[in-house]
Amino acid sequence: MSPATDTLRTAQTLTEAGVPERQAAAHARAIDEAMAEAVGNLATRADLTALRADMYRALWIQGGVIIGAVVALVRLIP
Repeated sequence: MSPATDTLRTAQTLTEAGVPERQAAAHARAIDEAMAEAVGNLATRADLTALRADMYRALWIQGGVIIGAVVALVRLIP
């Protein structure tokens, strides 16, 4: 699932704006490659679900540590 960039149209637009043809084609390819890489690095729903599970797990661990520390401190009080 990657949105295709119309490299020909991009190059034509750049050429019409006064960019030399070879340079316009190079820019269009670079934009297309950058877009493909950016889309490949997007988080999926599964990635976000796993991240949420990891965050909740960390929250429970931190809560347990805090409760354990409070219990230990209360036992130190005479």
